[in-house]
Amino acid sequence: MQPTAYNRIANLLKASGVNTTTSSVIDYVSFAKEACLIFSLENYASKFVEKNTVKKHYFTDNGLLSIFLTGGETSLLENLCAIFLYRKFGDELYFYNKNIEVDFYVAEQKYAVQVSYSIADEETRNREVRALEKLNTFLPLQKSVIVTYDEEENITLPGGQIIEVIPAWKWLLD
Repeated sequence: MQPTAYNRIANLLKASGVNTTTSSVIDYVSFAKEACLIFSLENYASKFVEKNTVKKHYFTDNGLLSIFLTGGETSLLENLCAIFLYRKFGDELYFYNKNIEVDFYVAEQKYAVQVSYSIADEETRNREVRALEKLNTFLPLQKSVIVTYDEEENITLPGGQIIEVIPAWKWLLD
C-alpha cells in the first residue's frame, strides 16, 4: 500500500470520469472510517500538515479488499498485517516514509515491520533489509521483522541488528 493524499484520490476519480472534489473524498473516507470499513495510518516522519493529508488507508477486512484485487497476494498480506497491528497498537501504529519506506512502525515499542510476500528475489530482499537497517540508524529499534508468506530465518547485520524473517501464520500467533 502506498501513502495517498486526498487530492490524488480525487484526481484519480476525476480521471476515471467521476465528478468529485477533494473535500468530497475526505468526507467519503471519513464515512468509511465511521462505518468501520477502513482505518488510516499516519507517517511518523511527516510534518503536522502531511500527517492529516497523506495517509495509508487499509480495509478492516481482507474480504472487502479482495473484491478490488486480482492477484494481489502482497496487498492482502500487508492489509492482514495492518489489521493485526492496528488491533494491537491502535493509534500508536504508524508507517515511516522519509528517504526510506517502512510499512509499520510502533515508536513506543521501537518495533518496525516490513511485509513482503517473498524475499527470495535478491533485489526485494535487499530493499526490505536495507529499509529496516536505515531506520535503525536514526531510530534505534528493539525489534525488526519482515513478515512473509512462508519464509523464515534470522538476518544478522554487521552492526549486530537482527532482523527476524517470519511467516505470517507464525507472526500472527505471536
